[in-house]
Amino acid sequence: MELELWIAAVSSLMVMIPLWRITRRTGRDPWLSLLFLGTPPIGTLVFIAILAFGRWPAERGTGTGTRGGAPAPDGSDAAGGR
Repeated sequence: MELELWIAAVSSLMVMIPLWRITRRTGRDPWLSLLFLGTPPIGTLVFIAILAFGRWPAERGTGTGTRGGAPAPDGSDAAGGR
Protein backbone atom coordinates (compact mmCIF):
# COMPACT_ATOMS: atom_id res chain seq x y z
CA MET A 1 0.00 0.00 0.00
CA GLU A 2 2.83 2.40 0.75
CA LEU A 3 4.39 1.72 -2.64
CA GLU A 4 1.15 2.68 -4.42
CA LEU A 5 1.07 6.01 -2.57
CA TRP A 6 4.63 6.76 -3.62
CA ILE A 7 3.86 5.86 -7.22
CA ALA A 8 0.77 8.08 -7.19
CA ALA A 9 2.70 11.00 -5.67
CA VAL A 10 5.58 10.74 -8.12
CA SER A 11 3.31 10.38 -11.15
CA SER A 12 1.22 13.36 -10.02
CA LEU A 13 4.36 15.47 -9.71
CA MET A 14 5.47 14.35 -13.16
CA VAL A 15 2.27 15.84 -14.56
CA MET A 16 1.92 18.84 -12.22
CA ILE A 17 5.35 20.37 -12.86
CA PRO A 18 4.88 20.73 -16.65
CA LEU A 19 1.29 21.96 -16.19
CA TRP A 20 2.50 24.54 -13.66
CA ARG A 21 5.13 25.81 -16.12
CA ILE A 22 2.65 25.89 -19.01
CA THR A 23 0.13 27.97 -17.05
CA ARG A 24 2.84 30.36 -15.89
CA ARG A 25 4.14 30.84 -19.45
CA THR A 26 0.67 31.52 -20.80
CA GLY A 27 0.22 34.36 -18.31
CA ARG A 28 -2.33 32.59 -16.16
CA ASP A 29 -2.28 31.78 -12.48
CA PRO A 30 -0.13 28.65 -12.02
CA TRP A 31 -2.50 27.41 -9.33
CA LEU A 32 -4.88 26.62 -12.18
CA SER A 33 -2.80 23.50 -12.76
CA LEU A 34 -4.15 22.10 -9.47
CA LEU A 35 -7.35 21.25 -11.35
CA PHE A 36 -5.54 18.07 -12.30
CA LEU A 37 -5.31 16.85 -8.70
CA GLY A 38 -9.00 17.07 -7.79
CA THR A 39 -10.50 15.02 -10.58
CA PRO A 40 -7.80 14.09 -13.11
CA PRO A 41 -9.99 13.35 -16.16
CA ILE A 42 -12.41 16.25 -15.74
CA GLY A 43 -9.78 18.65 -14.35
CA THR A 44 -7.48 17.96 -17.26
CA LEU A 45 -10.28 18.56 -19.77
CA VAL A 46 -11.16 21.86 -18.07
CA PHE A 47 -7.49 22.85 -18.07
CA ILE A 48 -7.13 22.09 -21.78
CA ALA A 49 -10.38 23.95 -22.57
CA ILE A 50 -9.17 27.04 -20.73
CA LEU A 51 -5.92 26.96 -22.68
CA ALA A 52 -7.64 26.28 -25.99
CA PHE A 53 -10.41 28.87 -25.80
CA GLY A 54 -8.84 31.52 -23.57
CA ARG A 55 -6.89 34.55 -24.75
CA TRP A 56 -3.12 34.13 -25.03
CA PRO A 57 -0.54 36.82 -24.22
CA ALA A 58 0.34 37.13 -27.93
CA GLU A 59 -3.27 38.16 -28.64
CA ARG A 60 -3.50 40.75 -25.86
CA GLY A 61 -3.28 44.39 -26.73
CA THR A 62 -3.76 44.02 -30.47
CA GLY A 63 -7.49 44.71 -30.39
CA THR A 64 -7.91 43.32 -33.89
CA GLY A 65 -7.69 39.66 -33.04
CA THR A 66 -4.51 39.22 -35.07
CA ARG A 67 -1.67 37.29 -33.56
CA GLY A 68 1.59 38.68 -32.29
CA GLY A 69 1.42 42.09 -33.89
CA ALA A 70 0.68 40.88 -37.40
CA PRO A 71 -0.36 43.65 -39.78
CA ALA A 72 -4.02 44.48 -40.08
CA PRO A 73 -5.81 42.97 -43.10
CA ASP A 74 -6.42 46.41 -44.66
CA GLY A 75 -2.67 47.15 -44.76
CA SER A 76 -2.74 50.05 -42.29
CA ASP A 77 -0.26 50.06 -39.44
CA ALA A 78 -1.06 50.52 -35.75
CA ALA A 79 0.34 54.08 -35.70
CA GLY A 80 -2.67 55.48 -37.47
CA GLY A 81 -2.48 54.83 -41.17
CA ARG A 82 0.03 55.34 -43.95
